[in-house]
Amino acid sequence: MFPSLHHVLFVLLPVALAVRMALKPRPATLDVANGVMHFCLGFGKWVLLVDPLWHLASVISIGGPESLSTSLAWMEFLARVLGLHFALTSLEDVIIGLGGMFGFKLTDKVQEILTLRRFTKGKFLRHLAILVVLALASGEVWLHPKSFFVSAPRTVATVFQQARVWTDFHVLTLFAALACFIGLPCSRDFLRVSAPWKAAVCLFTFLLAVAMLWTHAAPMS
Repeated sequence: MFPSLHHVLFVLLPVALAVRMALKPRPATLDVANGVMHFCLGFGKWVLLVDPLWHLASVISIGGPESLSTSLAWMEFLARVLGLHFALTSLEDVIIGLGGMFGFKLTDKVQEILTLRRFTKGKFLRHLAILVVLALASGEVWLHPKSFFVSAPRTVATVFQQARVWTDFHVLTLFAALACFIGLPCSRDFLRVSAPWKAAVCLFTFLLAVAMLWTHAAPMS
């Protein structure tokens, strides 16, 4: 994932933009600006949230369900649920962003499929239920469900595993992602009304993500 993100950002995107600028007709300036903001948010969410969350879930699952404490089992589950949610929304943002920059519009039907709205009819609990099912299917915790309620016997391996996870700085990303999930509006609502400060937020998010990507601080699994 790490090389592919680098190639998309530093090779494919500049080439595609250069080709698009040479074509006629060019998209409207407002559509391009809105597309750029969507792309910045989508790319930023993927680098700053999705990759770290899946990295954290992978670190927890390395020891297998038999070495999980209750706290780690719930942490892996939450990381996968939040990772799936932000992966879907960031994918939508990136596609909408590229569409705005290249002059085509993503249909409402495709947007609904990408963000599960077509299957949940906009209901938060249904959306969350689908994410839970997908999270359980993507991990190994479901193979040992009692880990959610009963910790594994305390051994050297379990102590080492807990220390390894709790000292991983991506634990902070988990709490940040939970705060974003609960407290922040989705991109389509946030960008519905244009404002200079919103453009600044999008640009800052993108630059922070580029810095993280460039310095290898965001692990790509």
